[in-house]
Amino acid sequence: MERFKFTKTKLKALADKGISAWYGDSDVKELHFQTTSKGGLFFKLVKKYEGKKVTISLGSFNSMTVEQARKAALDKLELLRQGINPNEQKKAERERRLNSFTYADLFEVYKADFQVRIRAGERRPKSLEDAESLFKLHAQPLFKSKDVRDLTNDDARKIIADLKMSKSAAVSNKCLTQIKSVFNYAKKEGLISDNHFAVAKKFAEQPRERVLTQEEEARLLAALDDEPEIYKDIVLIALMTGQRKNCVLSMRWDEIDPQQGIWAIPASKAKSKKGLVVPLIPTAMEILRRRSQAAETGEQFVFPNKRSQLGHVVEKTGQGSFWRRVTKRAGLYSDDKAQRLTFHDLRRSTATRMARAGIELAVIQKALGHSSIAITQRTYAHHDLSQVRAGLEHIRNEPQSAVELLKEQLKTLTPEQRKELLGGL
Repeated sequence: MERFKFTKTKLKALADKGISAWYGDSDVKELHFQTTSKGGLFFKLVKKYEGKKVTISLGSFNSMTVEQARKAALDKLELLRQGINPNEQKKAERERRLNSFTYADLFEVYKADFQVRIRAGERRPKSLEDAESLFKLHAQPLFKSKDVRDLTNDDARKIIADLKMSKSAAVSNKCLTQIKSVFNYAKKEGLISDNHFAVAKKFAEQPRERVLTQEEEARLLAALDDEPEIYKDIVLIALMTGQRKNCVLSMRWDEIDPQQGIWAIPASKAKSKKGLVVPLIPTAMEILRRRSQAAETGEQFVFPNKRSQLGHVVEKTGQGSFWRRVTKRAGLYSDDKAQRLTFHDLRRSTATRMARAGIELAVIQKALGHSSIAITQRTYAHHDLSQVRAGLEHIRNEPQSAVELLKEQLKTLTPEQRKELLGGL
C-alpha cells in the first residue's frame, strides 16, 4: 500500500484514476484513503483493537478536508485508547434512536386518545386541528429527537426558556398548556415516570383589547361592498351574533330555528363543550332567509364552499384570504399584529358595543356563550333569552364610545370572571 502525506491535490489526482485502491497517510499512520471504481472516495481509520483489525468510517472526500479527516482520526484513536469502540458506539446510538420515544411519538398517542374523545362527544374536531397545528409549528421543534423518557428538570427548564425567548406570550402559553396536557396524559398512562412540566407557570401576557370604532366599522362595511355576497354575509352575521369564527363559518341550516329566530350551536362546536342557543335579531334573520331561498336543494351549510374539504367556507386569514383582502381595502390591516384587525376582534367588538349600550355583563356573557344552554331547551330558550336578544339589537343601533366604559364595568368582576369574559372572547 502506498503511503504519503495526504494533501487535497494528491488525493484529487488519485480520485480521477477511477480505480479501487487504498492509500496511507504519513502524518497519521492509521488514517487511510479509499477509492472505488464507482467513484467512491472515503477517509477511513484502520487500527488493531483487542486483537482484531477495526476499520472506522470517518467521512467522504467531498464532505471533509484532509485536516478534518486527520482530526477525526485522532479523536477516534483517543476513544479506542479509552476502551471505546466507535463502531459499537455508533451501533448502540442507532439502536437507541430506533427504540427512542420522542415527543412526536408521545403526541401520536395523545392524539389517538383525543380522537376517541371526539367520537364520544367530549372534544371538538376543531380543537384537534388546532392542537396538531400548534404541535407542528411550535411545540415539536423544541424537543427535536430527544427521548422524552430521558428528560430532566433542567431539560424542561431549558425548553420553557427557549419557548419564552422565541414565541409571543400568547403562543408560549398555548404551547405550554399543550405540553403539560400531553405529559400529564403520558404519566397517567404509565408511558413516562415524571412530568417535568407539571409546575411550569404560564407567561404574563397582555390581553388583546382591539375593537372596532364606529368609523372603522363604517370602513369595514364599505369594503365589504366589493366582495362576493357570501363574504359580506359572513362578517355581518359575526357582528350580529358575536360568535366565534369557526361557528359562523360552519353554520348549518339544521341549527337554525326560523320560527323562534334562534341559532342552536351544538356542543361539538362550542368552546365550552356545551350547547349554546343564540338569539337572531331581525336583520340577521333577513340575511338567513335570503340565503335559504338561494341555497341549493339539500345544502347543509349556510356558507357553502364546494372546493373545501369541510364543505363550507374556511378562512385562514393569511395571504390571499378574503379577510386579508377586506381589511386591506378598509385600511384596517397592519404589519403590527397588535393593531391589525382580526376576525376574532369582531366578537370582542360586539361584546364592547353591548357593554357601551348599558347591557349588563351577565347578559353579555350569556350572549357570547359563557353560560351553557342545552340544544334541547329551544322552547325554554325562546323566552329565557329575550333580554339577550334585546342586547344584541343594540349592536346595530347604539353609537360607539370609549373602551374605558367597558373597563369600568370589568372592575366590578372577580379575577376569574374577568378571565372568563376577556380570555374567552
